[in-house]
Amino acid sequence: MRILHVISGLDPQNGGPTSVIVGMAKSQSTAGLTVTVLATWKEQTGFPVADDLRRAGVTVIHVGQATGRQSRHPQLASTIEQAVGQADVVHIHAMWEDAQYHAARIARARGVPYLFTPHGMLDPWNMSKGKLLKHIYLAMRLRRNLDQASAIHFATEMERDAVARLGLLAPPLVEPFGVDLTEFQTLPRPGTFRAQYPSLGQKPFVLFLGRIHYGKGLELLVPAFAEANLPDAMLVIAGPDSAGYRKQVEAEVRSSGLRDRTVFTGMLSGVDRVAALAEAHLLALPSFHENFGLVVAEALAAGTPVLVSDQVYLYRELVAHAVGAAVPTQVAPLAAALKRWMNDATLRQAAARRARPFAWERFDWERLAQRWVRHYQHIANGAARKS
Repeated sequence: MRILHVISGLDPQNGGPTSVIVGMAKSQSTAGLTVTVLATWKEQTGFPVADDLRRAGVTVIHVGQATGRQSRHPQLASTIEQAVGQADVVHIHAMWEDAQYHAARIARARGVPYLFTPHGMLDPWNMSKGKLLKHIYLAMRLRRNLDQASAIHFATEMERDAVARLGLLAPPLVEPFGVDLTEFQTLPRPGTFRAQYPSLGQKPFVLFLGRIHYGKGLELLVPAFAEANLPDAMLVIAGPDSAGYRKQVEAEVRSSGLRDRTVFTGMLSGVDRVAALAEAHLLALPSFHENFGLVVAEALAAGTPVLVSDQVYLYRELVAHAVGAAVPTQVAPLAAALKRWMNDATLRQAAARRARPFAWERFDWERLAQRWVRHYQHIANGAARKS
C-alpha cells in the first residue's frame, strides 16, 4: 500500500510535527508500506531530516524555496497532483499552509482517500491565537477539506473531545504518537550531560525541554521553581528560542533570583538530548496547550518521572499509571508539586521504575505502525466501497 504524507516543512525546530512525521514514516516503511513524504522548505535546516528519511527507505519530495506564511511555491500544486496520483492514501499533517490545502483538494478531486492529523492546531488554545483569521480560513478554505476527509487523527481522547466543538463531519481516529525507542534502549553513561555543564556538578535538576515559546509554561515554571525553595537544585532550560521569547525568560530568571541556578543549553539533539532526559530528576512541562507532549513520552522512555499541567492531554494516563503528576496552570500548585517530587526520592524512584515499561507499551512506533497499516487498509477499503 502506498502512503503519501504531506507537511509544510521538515525543520527540526518545528518540534512535534517534524518528529512525528519522521517516526511515523520510518516505522511505516519498516512495516511494509511504501511511504513518501512531500514537504515544502524555506531554509535548508530540514535537508538533514530529509536525508535521514531517505536512508530509512522513505521517498522524500522537497518543494522549495517556499515563501510567505503559507509556504507557497508555484510548482507545489502540480507536484502534489503527481504524488497524489501515485498514492492509495494521503495523510496530511497540520492545517494552515498551502501544502495541506492542495493535498486535500487534489485528493478529493481524484477520489483518493485522505486524512488529517491536526497536531493540536484545532484545539481551543491554538484557535484562540489569531482567532478571526483562523476562523475565516476555516470557514472559507479548510472546513470542506476536513469534513470530507476519511478521518481526523487525534493523538489523545482529550484532543478529540476538545475539537468536537467545531462540529466537523469526518470520523475521529485516536492513536498516540510514538517515540524512537532505539535511542533509549541503552542510555548514555551517567554524567554524560553533566560533564558538558560543570555548574550542575552533582546537584539534582529539573529539566524543561522544548521550544522556548510563550504558552509552553516557562512563565509558570521559573517563578514556581523559585517559590518551591529548593536550594540544592538546578533548573535546566533546553531548547531553541522562538520569536525572541528567551529574553523574557532570562529576565524572569534574574528577577526570581535564579541566575546562578539556571542553565540554558540551547537546542539539544541525539545523545545530548537523551542524556539530559536520563539524568534529570524530573521533567517539567506545565504547558498551557499540548495535544500530546512528545518530550513527556521521551522522558518516560529515559526512566524519568514527569510533572505536567492538566492542559497536556496525556496527563490522565500519566497520573493513572503513576509515572508522574499533573497540576493546574498556576504557580502555587506547580511550586508545591516541584517541592514534593524533588524532596521525595522514594516517590521519584517508584515512578521511574514504572516509566520505561509504560513507554515501551504505549509509545513504540513499531507497534503503532502495525495499527496504522490496519487504519490505512480500512480507509482505502471504505473509499473503494464508496466508488
